[in-house]
Amino acid sequence: MINITHSKMNRFNYKLWNKYFMANDRKRLQIDFSKETGLTETEKKLIFPSIQAFQKGEGSDGAFLMYVVEEFAFKYQKKEYIEAMRQFVKEENWHSAYLKKYMDYYGVKSKDRTFLDECFRRLRKLGGLKCEITVLVTAEMIALTYYDALSRCTDSPALKEICAQMLHDELPHIMFQSYTLSHMEKGWFDRTLRVFFMAATLLPVWIAYHEVYLHGGYNLSRYIRENMGYLKQSIFMTKKYDS
Repeated sequence: MINITHSKMNRFNYKLWNKYFMANDRKRLQIDFSKETGLTETEKKLIFPSIQAFQKGEGSDGAFLMYVVEEFAFKYQKKEYIEAMRQFVKEENWHSAYLKKYMDYYGVKSKDRTFLDECFRRLRKLGGLKCEITVLVTAEMIALTYYDALSRCTDSPALKEICAQMLHDELPHIMFQSYTLSHMEKGWFDRTLRVFFMAATLLPVWIAYHEVYLHGGYNLSRYIRENMGYLKQSIFMTKKYDS
C-alpha cells in the first residue's frame, strides 16, 4: 500500500487540479506491443473477464456526474471544479481506451454491460454529488489493488505498462475526490457510511475476480487490509482538508 497522505497534491485547490490534469493529459501512454510474446489460453481466461469489466467501468460520458458537479460548483462558488472534473472524466476515458486497445490486440470483445458496473452506476445516481464521489473514490481505491495484482499475473510488457499508468493516475484521483468530499463530509456518520460501503463492495469484487488477486499476490486478508487502508487515508485527508 502506498502512503498518499503526505503528497504535495493534498495542498491542491481546484485551480491546481486543473493544471495537473491538463499537464497529465499531455503525457498519455503510447502502448508498445513490439515486445509482446503472446498469452497462453490459461492467462487469457484468467485476466480478460476482469479486464472487460474494468474497461467498461472506466469509461463514461459523465453526463449525470457533470450535472451534479455544476450544482456543487455554483453552490460553493468553486467554478474551477467544473473543468477539473471534465479533465478527470477525460482521463478515465483514456483508461478505458488503454484497456480496449489491449483487448483489441488479443481479439477480445468489449462487454456492453457487466453486473458490477451496473450496480456502481445505479448507486452513483441514488443521491447527489456526495453519493457520486463516494462511489467513484471507492472504485478508484479498489482499482489500485486490482491493477497492482493484474500487473503480476502475466509477463506481458504492454499490460504492465498499462497497469503502471493506471496506478500513476489513480493515486491523484483519490486525493482529488477526497478534497471534494471534505466540503461535504462533516461528521462521523458520513465517514462510517463510507466504511460500510467499502466493506459491502469488497465482497462481490473479491468473489468475481479473486483469481486475479490471488495470482497477483493478494490473499483475502491483504486485499481487505490494503483497500481499507486506502479508505483510511482518504478519510484522514477529508478531515485534514476540512480543518
